[in-house]
Order: sequence, then C-alpha cells, then structure tokens
Amino acid sequence: MDEIINEDSQLSEVLEILGKVKPESKLARHCPGSGCASESIFSFSRCGNYYWIVLICKSGTFAFKHISPEWIRTYSNLILSSTQVCVEWNMNHYITDWSVEQDKFCGHYADRKMVRAV
Repeated sequence: MDEIINEDSQLSEVLEILGKVKPESKLARHCPGSGCASESIFSFSRCGNYYWIVLICKSGTFAFKHISPEWIRTYSNLILSSTQVCVEWNMNHYITDWSVEQDKFCGHYADRKMVRAV
C-alpha cells in the first residue's frame, strides 16, 4: 500500500514537472499500457526527486520512473543514443519495464554506405 501512495505522490510531482516543461500538452492519465517514447526527459522535482519521464508516441500519454543520479550516469547515454525506447507502465504511469533498440549493421563492412566527415 505504501508503494501505491508513494507512486501517487510521485505522479503528482511528475505532472507538475510536465506542466512546466510541456504546458501545451493534454496528457491522458490513469491508463496502464506500453509504447515507444517520442521524447525522453530527465528532470528533478523541488523535493529533490529525480525522474525519467517519457512521452509516448501518438498516444497523448506519458510514463515515468523515479531514478537516482547513479541511474542517470549508468543509463542516460544508452537511452539518449538509442533509436527506439519502449516502456511498459502501470495504472499510475510508473514504468515497470523498459527496453532500447539500437540499429546495427549486418553484412560486409565494405558494403556500408557511409558519409565521411573531413
């Protein structure tokens, strides 16, 4: 039960952050689901809590995860450099699972079409 109360208070903080960062957004609430991120936001609240917030592609909703500075150091580059980030969330929009996809090249190195910066 404490976990639900904690997620509810975190949800309120995240909605306050989103209201400041994305005031034009009309975000759907209280719907569990899954989807891919159109935007990824790393933020912190006035209370000192760190959050990873994702806006979900074409759905008008969001998901979030309470994180630590160490979590940011470990995973932020992976998230920001990946071509696709997918998340699952619960009724309180709390991220329960996530994955990333990075494009890889299968084939011969000489066949790659590359532009070389000089």
